[in-house]
Amino acid sequence: MGKSAQLFLHTWLPDAMEGPTPVSALIHAATMVTAGVFLVCRMSPIMEFAPEAMMFVTFIGATTAFFAATVGLVQNDIKRVIAYSTCSQLGYMFVAAGVGMYSAAMFHLFTHAFFKAMLFLGAGSVIHSMHHEQDMRNYGGLRKKIPYTFAAMMIGTLAITGVGIPLTHIGFAGFLSKDAIIESAWGGGSMYGFWLLVIAAAMTSFYSWRLIFMTFFGTARGDKHTHDEAHESPMSMLIPLGVLSLGAIFAGMIWYDSFFGDAEDMGEFYGIPMAEMAADGDAHVDGAEEASDSEGEDHGEEAAQHGPSFAGDPGDGAIYFGADNTVLDDAHAAPNWVKTSPFVAMLAGFVLAVWFYIWNPSLPARLAANQRPLYLFLLNKWYFDEIYDFLFVRPAKAIGRFLWKRGDGNVIDGSLNGIAMGLIPWLTRLAGKAQSGYIFTYAFAMVIGIAVLVTWMTMTGGSN
Repeated sequence: MGKSAQLFLHTWLPDAMEGPTPVSALIHAATMVTAGVFLVCRMSPIMEFAPEAMMFVTFIGATTAFFAATVGLVQNDIKRVIAYSTCSQLGYMFVAAGVGMYSAAMFHLFTHAFFKAMLFLGAGSVIHSMHHEQDMRNYGGLRKKIPYTFAAMMIGTLAITGVGIPLTHIGFAGFLSKDAIIESAWGGGSMYGFWLLVIAAAMTSFYSWRLIFMTFFGTARGDKHTHDEAHESPMSMLIPLGVLSLGAIFAGMIWYDSFFGDAEDMGEFYGIPMAEMAADGDAHVDGAEEASDSEGEDHGEEAAQHGPSFAGDPGDGAIYFGADNTVLDDAHAAPNWVKTSPFVAMLAGFVLAVWFYIWNPSLPARLAANQRPLYLFLLNKWYFDEIYDFLFVRPAKAIGRFLWKRGDGNVIDGSLNGIAMGLIPWLTRLAGKAQSGYIFTYAFAMVIGIAVLVTWMTMTGGSN
C-alpha cells in the first residue's frame, strides 16, 4: 500500500512530483509505484489462498482509484494532476489483482508506463517552454507554440482516457488494459470495484482533457512575456516523447493476447502449465507434473467447458491461478454493456470537459463558487494532509518538544550542569581546605595515616 501509494498511505506520491520531471516520470511509470503491484501479482500463489486479503486489496484499490480521480478534477499544477492520475491508475491495477486477474494488473502496469512517462515528460516540456511556470491557469493557446509537445500530450491523453473502438481489440494502450481491468472486476464479482472504476474512468477523461484544454487551447493567460517567449523544446526532450508515443499507441494491441487473451496464449507468456482435455475426458497437464486426482477432475470439468485451462502447482509459472479462479472466462463472457461502459464513461468525461473549458469557460469558476465546500474539499485532497498533521505530526512534535525541554533540557543538561556547577565546586572547596600551607597540619595528616596503616596491618595480620 505504501510503495504503490494506495489510500491512507498515498500522501507521499503527489509531493514526490516536486522533483525534476524526468525523476517524476521514472517514479510514476517504471520504478517506485509499480513495485507494489508487481509484488502482489508475483505473490499470487499466496493471494489465491487468502480470499479476505484479496477482498481488502480490491476495496482499497477501487476506493483509491475513485479518491484520486476526484482530487485530480480540480488541481491546477500540471504535474500534480498527473501525479493524482498515477494514484488513480494504481487503484485500477490493485482491483485487477484483488479479483484474481493478475495478468490484467500487469497489463495495465505495462501500458501505463508508456503514456504516464510521456505525460510527465510532456508536462516537463511545457514547463520548460513556459519558463518553469506549472500553474495551468497561466497557460492557454500553446498548441501552436509547441506543436510537437502538444501532439505527444494528445497521444498520452488518448491512451490514458481509453480511446478505441468498442468491442474490438483496436485502440490506444489504455483502452485495452483499462477495459480488461473493468471487465475483470465484473467477472470477479466485485460490483463495488466495477462501478467505482467506471466512475473513475469518466473522471479520468474529464481531468485529462481539462489539462489539454487549459494548456493548449483558449486564449493565453498569465504573464504575457512568458507566452511570447514560449518555444518548442530541444530534440533531446522531444525524441523520448516520440519513442514513448509508439508504446502508448501500439502496446495494448500488440500484447493484448499475452496479458488478457485466451488461456493458451497467457499460459505460454507466463510459463503456466496448461491442462488439456484427452479423449477419455480426463485432464492432462502439459509441461508439468500430474496434478492430484481431485485437482485433475476440477481442471477436466473446467477444460470441458472452456477449453485449455491453467494447471500446475503454485510457483510453476510467473503467476498462479487457482483451480477455482475463473475470472478470465467470466470477464470474456461479460455482457456488451459491461464491455462498452468504460468507453461511454470516457465520452461523458470528454463532453463535460469540452463544455466546461471550450464551450463555456466561465462555468468552472461559477460552479466552484456555488459548490464552495465541495470544491475546497477536493482542492485540499479530502483534507488528508490536515488530518495527518493533526493526528500524527502535531503529537510527534509535542512529544519531541517535551523530550527536548524536559528530558534533554531539565534531566540531561540539568544533571550535567548540577554536577559541574554544584558538586564539583563543593568538592574543590573541601579539598582546598586540606591544603592549608601549615607544616603541622601536614604532619598531623601523616601521623593519622601511619596510625590507620598500623591498625590495618594489625587487624589483618599482614597477610594481604
